[in-house]
Amino acid sequence: MYAISFEISAFFLSLLCFVYCLTAKRKQYVPPKGISRRAFDQHFQFLMMLVTNMVSSISSVIGVYLTTIQADGITFWQYLFHALYFIFHTTLSLAFGLYIISVTNSNPKNNKVLHVLFFIPYVIAEILILTNHWTGWCFYMDAQSVYHRGPLMLLLYGLAAFYIVVGFVTFIRRMKAITKADSIAVGLFIILATLGIVVQAVKSDWLVELFAEALACLVIMMVLEEKAGHIDQMTALLNRFAFSENVKRQLSGKLPFDLVIIKVTGIGSLIKRFNERTADEFFLQFATYLSVTATDGTVYSYRRGEFMVTFENVGESAPSFAEKVLERLRSQWKLSGADILMDGIVAVINAPKDIQSYDEIEDLMSAYANYQPNEKGSCLIPHEEVQSMILLREYEDTLRHVVVGHQLCAYFQPIYSLKDKATISAEALLRVPTAPFNSLSPEIYIPIAEKTGLIREIGLFVFEEVCKFLNEDSLKSSTICYIELNLSIYQFLSQNLVQDFEDIRKKYDVPASKINLEVTESGNALDKYEVLRALAEFRSLGYTLSLDDFGTGYSNFVRMVRCKFDNIKIDKSILWDLGKEDNGLETLRSLTSFIKLQGSNIVQEGVESKEQLVLAETCDVDYIQGFYFGKAMPKDEFYQYLENEARARG
Repeated sequence: MYAISFEISAFFLSLLCFVYCLTAKRKQYVPPKGISRRAFDQHFQFLMMLVTNMVSSISSVIGVYLTTIQADGITFWQYLFHALYFIFHTTLSLAFGLYIISVTNSNPKNNKVLHVLFFIPYVIAEILILTNHWTGWCFYMDAQSVYHRGPLMLLLYGLAAFYIVVGFVTFIRRMKAITKADSIAVGLFIILATLGIVVQAVKSDWLVELFAEALACLVIMMVLEEKAGHIDQMTALLNRFAFSENVKRQLSGKLPFDLVIIKVTGIGSLIKRFNERTADEFFLQFATYLSVTATDGTVYSYRRGEFMVTFENVGESAPSFAEKVLERLRSQWKLSGADILMDGIVAVINAPKDIQSYDEIEDLMSAYANYQPNEKGSCLIPHEEVQSMILLREYEDTLRHVVVGHQLCAYFQPIYSLKDKATISAEALLRVPTAPFNSLSPEIYIPIAEKTGLIREIGLFVFEEVCKFLNEDSLKSSTICYIELNLSIYQFLSQNLVQDFEDIRKKYDVPASKINLEVTESGNALDKYEVLRALAEFRSLGYTLSLDDFGTGYSNFVRMVRCKFDNIKIDKSILWDLGKEDNGLETLRSLTSFIKLQGSNIVQEGVESKEQLVLAETCDVDYIQGFYFGKAMPKDEFYQYLENEARARG
């Protein structure tokens, strides 16, 4: 008499695992498209093992139960359920072999011959079962409806054992390519499945094979499939979901760990030279290398070409691993029959010392994606640079909150006229009173605003503050003729820049001639974004224009002639360097003479001492700007400054 209790247990154990795999724990799993991809997909094959185990066990239970019933026509049903058992049991063996290949990432991709050879035993077994009704080679039912094994039953078991052997050999060969915990789980899986087959082959009435395989699946689920929905299908590494879950858990528990970030560069060139298949071949080789090398770390495929490796052993493991990765990247890879060099960038950070939240890691990766090393080839980003990147990303987030919350203000720095002996203008400058920007130079956070696109809102804010300022009665009765404000080259990315400024100016009824727009440029920036066209439009509306940082490059001379600027601001570095060069004073005089010939006024920046003022006067400049007359100050202080200057003049 057959003991069906093991088969019943196998059904419910497999059902439990199957339900668990389809609940929230596996909600992110999406089966790959295509038969070939599903055939070697780890999680898909695990589900197939569970399904075939359930169908096989329930078919066996029903088949055994029917042998206890004596009725007309019962033989047909007995035969049917025995046949279903063998059909799905053979499929279970196939799924087992495919699963081991998937776990160890041993799929011989693009080798159709090996794929065909691999499936031949399964096809033979299924043909034997499907034709068994006529041959009786596998099993048969006698006149008393008693089940008997056929002459080829051992062959059927042998064909199924083929996939067990393939799985075992694959596991032994590729054991070093997976983690120690995964190796133990797969080893137990193979042992339990093999024991079940052996025991049932010897004691056919015990029916323990499916229960042993269900138990093996439970072990696999607890160790491997708990993270199978978190497996990157191409590299077989843990994916970004797994990285997010694990790192968030460690950060929330304040568990220290080191993180090695690896970005492989030059993938586009590799694909262009060869094809996508070669790129995939590299990623597989590289993923295997990382898995084998990071013996005490956990490797993740973060994004295509980007890998994360965490080390709970804080100390020397991460730096040592990073050096090994760099050394390997600087060596050749055998791809598509050719020796190829691949470049990479590696960084090491510590949590929670350098990062305190997962969002900070994502911010860092955004900055890291655009990182340009100073040297060619593979390199390690110095820890100071990593910290600087983290700090800049924090600044970006803080600045965004500051701009959205309107926590900005405008300061005004006097511009003194040597001819009128009075302050006739001021430059409006952005200041952020919120920490940490209240202690930082605008030269740090203005580039951040330009990079993030916040410069548009900032520019409109400063322009509106200037219009409000010019509209005040106290300023109308002063010596101030106009107010300057800087235009970032990135503000010209907005096609509505001129119209936006005009809407604000008209709102406060300020004459355009009272506003001077100062363009700070570098390189060929003025030739981009139709800047010259926009400046010409501003000029036609009555605005005056200034060119900042004049003298820092030959390109400025060309642009000064092409675009008629009312004011030219000579860069402070030229004045400050006069004492360092024998002909420095003559250079400044030549510059001012050239500017005068173009019909522009001259503003000398950076005057901070009496000696520098005298030098500027000697060179016949028109206006002076610098700390000698006053630093940038709030509006109320600027009014007080003008009053003090007026009293001094008498």
